[in-house]
Amino acid sequence: MANVGIDKKFSTLLSSEQFLHFANNSMMGVVIIQRGYLKYFNQQFIDIFGYSKNELEKWEKGEFYKIVHPNDLPDLLKRLKVEDEKTVIVKFRGIRKDKRVIVIENYICYIKYNGMAAYLSSYASLEGSYIPKTVKLTTRRLLRLDYDTQIIKLLKENNINFTVIEKLSYREVA
Repeated sequence: MANVGIDKKFSTLLSSEQFLHFANNSMMGVVIIQRGYLKYFNQQFIDIFGYSKNELEKWEKGEFYKIVHPNDLPDLLKRLKVEDEKTVIVKFRGIRKDKRVIVIENYICYIKYNGMAAYLSSYASLEGSYIPKTVKLTTRRLLRLDYDTQIIKLLKENNINFTVIEKLSYREVA
């Protein structure tokens, strides 16, 4: 697999073959950010956020933050006070190039890159992930399903009357 988006100095720095093999085959979007600039990104990052390699390579300082929903950015910046040897995990609403909002889980940690502070950050899109919910059918029977937008769409298309219950204490279903 070819290096997707890469700072020219990167390949000589990090014992790169192992890192690049890991990052380029990762199911998560992987980036290195230094001094507000995107220094490295993999294909999965391109796929998650919908920008082309050429667009990402031209991003100016701080332009990186446009992938974060404006209402989530202030809180996200407060929570991303990354310390040495500590990985911070945050969830936020991401904004794709096509303006579609997606839920992102972000892992970020401090690293040294070219002898200076940088951040290694990985992104997982939670789009399509299953969130356990309980669905109450009009028959008054409870049926536990994995909540998914496709299931909801199928129930609606088949005119099945249901209610999604957010919080429910445990009890047996008849």
